[in-house]
Amino acid sequence: MGHSLRSFRLVGGAAEAGGIEDLLRAQGFAFEPEPFWPLARRLTGEPFPLGGSLAARFGRVYIQDRSSMLPPLLLAPPPGAVVLDMCASPGSKTGLLSQMVGSQGFVLAVEASADRLATLRANLRRMGAANTATIGLSSERLPLAEGSFDHILLDPPCSGWGTAERNPKVLELWSGDKTAPLVRLQRVLLAKAAALLAPGGRLLYSTCTTNVEENEEQTAWALSELDLEPAPLSPPPGFVFDAPLLGLDGVLRVAEESQGQGFYLAAFTRRGGGRAAASERAALPGKRLNPARLATEAPVDWEALPPGQIHDFNGKVYFLHERALELLPQGLRWQGFALGKTAAGVFRPDPLCRPLLPSLASLPVGRVFDAQEPAELEALLSGQAVPCGEGKGPAALYYRGLSLGFVGRKGRRFLWTGAGL
Repeated sequence: MGHSLRSFRLVGGAAEAGGIEDLLRAQGFAFEPEPFWPLARRLTGEPFPLGGSLAARFGRVYIQDRSSMLPPLLLAPPPGAVVLDMCASPGSKTGLLSQMVGSQGFVLAVEASADRLATLRANLRRMGAANTATIGLSSERLPLAEGSFDHILLDPPCSGWGTAERNPKVLELWSGDKTAPLVRLQRVLLAKAAALLAPGGRLLYSTCTTNVEENEEQTAWALSELDLEPAPLSPPPGFVFDAPLLGLDGVLRVAEESQGQGFYLAAFTRRGGGRAAASERAALPGKRLNPARLATEAPVDWEALPPGQIHDFNGKVYFLHERALELLPQGLRWQGFALGKTAAGVFRPDPLCRPLLPSLASLPVGRVFDAQEPAELEALLSGQAVPCGEGKGPAALYYRGLSLGFVGRKGRRFLWTGAGL
């Protein structure tokens, strides 16, 4: 063993949970359900690092500290909701929000750091989060109308004292008055979140620190200075909580005994006021594509995508969600979900683009590779060509009915055409 056990979540719908678990068990992993969300799991046996598992490499599980799952779960956006994630990288919370709101919902993920933005986009691609869009910008500079969102998650930069068990240097790095710039930034972001929140909307503020300045003091400041009211939180099962400081009620402070990072969570609603008017449609760069007229050799199902448009940006094809087109003003640079590329007028899906996969039952023989053993997938990913029968062009890739992506074909052999996983 030799590896610390950890929590993770299954990436997909409830109907796919059994298939993902089968793939994990086939490689020797053992796990048990977490009590706070149906798709959360905790490892009980890890024969090799979970990040190297086939389920993780194909984006069907996401390793995430159990406490880190709480902010999206306690924000609790319903299916179809539009959510703003203000400090989104590496995408663990964005991806969970994406699962919660479903294909009819939408999550706008904002990240100021260029390097962290690249990580965010790579993780959303792997998770198949087609109902997201990303912006490389500091959230306090977002040029969006006041009252634009019913649900906002603000998990800002913090001192990270709650991660000290795994990252002991944070206590030295953010000791004494070194946290003052963080406290100022958190207040700027809280004020922006309050402005962007629709009347009656819900804002969830969270940190992974135990520092009262960044937690209860920020909550008290927000209630005093911003147009916000408290929205008391109920403790989810499976955690131990410390008593909040400063006499606050309805906020949560995850205790060390919870076997997760130390986290702080507070929720707010916005009092009355005007709601944002619908923005005019932005004139988009790139070339809009008509899927019905787009040549492709791969078995893709365009109808499986959420409502929106497909655009070609210099050979790279992106899906632009309908809600993003409604919300985002002209001149704001943002990126939709990467679908694949075009070359010589022919579309080639990204090998990991699960959102475009047809149902297995609809695929003819020869257009699908439904692996029955992990060794077949390992062979593919190691660069080996796997024999196949008659057929032509790329095929849909499954594991015992669980959708994974697309494979290329060379003669009578399937081959993995994506980057190494």
